[in-house]
Amino acid sequence: MRILYATPAYKPAYRFGGPVISVAKAAEGLARRGHEVTVFTTNCNLDRDLDVPVDEPQDVDGVRVWYFRRQEPLKRWLPFVPYLSRSVGVLYAPRMRDALARAVPSQDVVHTQLPFAYPTWAAGTAARRFRRALFYQQRGVFDRQRLKFRSFKKRVIIRLVERRLMRTATTLIALTAAEVESYRSLGVDTPCRIVPNGVEPSEYTTEAPPGPVAEWGICEDDLVIVFLARLHPIKGADRLLEAFTRVGARLPRARLVMAGPDEWGLARAFEGKVRAAGLGSRVAFPGMVTGEAKRRLLARANLFCLPSEGEGFSVAVLEALASATAVLLSPGCHFPEVEAAGAGRVVAATPGALADALSDLLSDTARLDAMGQRGPTLVVRDYSWDAVVNRLESVYCDGVERNRS
Repeated sequence: MRILYATPAYKPAYRFGGPVISVAKAAEGLARRGHEVTVFTTNCNLDRDLDVPVDEPQDVDGVRVWYFRRQEPLKRWLPFVPYLSRSVGVLYAPRMRDALARAVPSQDVVHTQLPFAYPTWAAGTAARRFRRALFYQQRGVFDRQRLKFRSFKKRVIIRLVERRLMRTATTLIALTAAEVESYRSLGVDTPCRIVPNGVEPSEYTTEAPPGPVAEWGICEDDLVIVFLARLHPIKGADRLLEAFTRVGARLPRARLVMAGPDEWGLARAFEGKVRAAGLGSRVAFPGMVTGEAKRRLLARANLFCLPSEGEGFSVAVLEALASATAVLLSPGCHFPEVEAAGAGRVVAATPGALADALSDLLSDTARLDAMGQRGPTLVVRDYSWDAVVNRLESVYCDGVERNRS
């Protein structure tokens, strides 16, 4: 099949978040199976631009990628508006539309990856125009809690743009059953299929690095809690930090590493709160952690915590499970399977509930280790990239056939 992905950002734009990793892994997995995969994206890397050639194709690990230069005229004209300065914008890329008009007629599949961004609108419109099979994916964006954030803008765009794309798509793709419900709550009854995110289990180690880990201030006998996500209000970093300040005195061996890009400038206020609680040496804010450093951190962690209000399907959670690290999640992560598998706990995303769970889990390290050991089995069975690509191929074949009839 000839498959075109349209996505706001693509690797190495890792500051943009988890979708960059999962979209790239899916594209590469399909390419390895002999499909011709093309990606149309922008040069966005969250709060900066990638240093890549723009408006021309290049090979990125077996995938043909077009990075188009983004333009954000509102941010340039109104730089003093905080709402705009903290947003990546609509990622308008003026040269993308004509390139799509040339590329889409020869494609079997057009798969848009995230709403509220110009690449989705441009590619979706081109797919309709040339009657190509359109697969529309939201990646958690329509979660009820996430729609409360900047709700007016989102509701307007859903009404004027996104709902029309969803209703004319061949297939909607959901990461979880909760995403299926979020599509339906918007009044869209287009056929929907569940395809979760995945990881490559062989890329992660279950053996913790020996001795202290100096870059994060971790000693050999510390109990390490890791938060690995953007420092964004929706991700629950503030609630986890509040929970940690409540239990820190009772758990003197506990350390918290809050790793992720500081998109909203929250780290300074967080650091002040930690110092005021007398825990300054026990909380680290290393910024974004990637590659081998991330793998070592996850393997060393005793507990991974993501108290998000609304997730699509966090790749970081899968990475922690693959590293044999127990996970503590909120209901907004939409991953009850970890509790059913005995690999983690799901508790309310409130400081009180999180504090109680931290105290309970960290007070019994043998039980915590046993939970962690169940993670790799769950990942290999249900969330390896081989399994995910199998599902994608099946969904694409079904959709292409229905589009022809």
